[in-house]
Amino acid sequence: MKRRIRHHTPDLLVLALLGLVFSGCGPTMTVLESKVLPEPKRPSSGRGLPEAYPRSQINDPALRKLAQEYQNWALQQTTMGAPPAPLFIRVEVQPPTRTVLPYGVGAYQQEPRLPAILTTGPGWASQEPEEKEAAAAQAFETLSQALKALKVDPRLRPTLTIQTPSGLELAWINDLIDGRKNIHGDDVQPLRGPQQPASTPPPPAPSPPPAAVEREKNIRGDDQ
Repeated sequence: MKRRIRHHTPDLLVLALLGLVFSGCGPTMTVLESKVLPEPKRPSSGRGLPEAYPRSQINDPALRKLAQEYQNWALQQTTMGAPPAPLFIRVEVQPPTRTVLPYGVGAYQQEPRLPAILTTGPGWASQEPEEKEAAAAQAFETLSQALKALKVDPRLRPTLTIQTPSGLELAWINDLIDGRKNIHGDDVQPLRGPQQPASTPPPPAPSPPPAAVEREKNIRGDDQ
């Protein structure tokens, strides 16, 4: 009775090729993938998965229009003197986000806010402190009224940040409260080099002792 011998040629071929790969000689992994190994799965479209990075654009058309109008308005704010100088040189309106705000001692609450960042321009430094406070309040109130007219649910309120071109934060406004100062750190004078101490006049020469004065008088009297 003859036995049937099963041939395992394909299995042996796969083992031989894998042995060559692990031993450092033989065909590359690309060749093995194309001939022996199954095709790699294609990356999925990503639908239904959370975004890898937070969105950096405003998707709502009405809100995007509001942001553009506010940017144009803020960039048109100038000083009253001649020639007029812009108060802000850059305006950024970011997508709505949930901002953590303090409510009492140790109590915090999240609110949906529309962040706006204004970078001061050449005309800002020439303003008086009262004028800077008024400009900051007007910038916040203008954006707040525009959002109120938008009528979104839930209500969206602004968070206004004012900073210098170097990144120094001057204001972070979430509400306008009467009597509260909004601009901070703008009255700090820029650092200068080491100042030289004021020159002082040299001290007066010490007066001669009385004995020397008397001796000088006696000497002068000898030639008479």
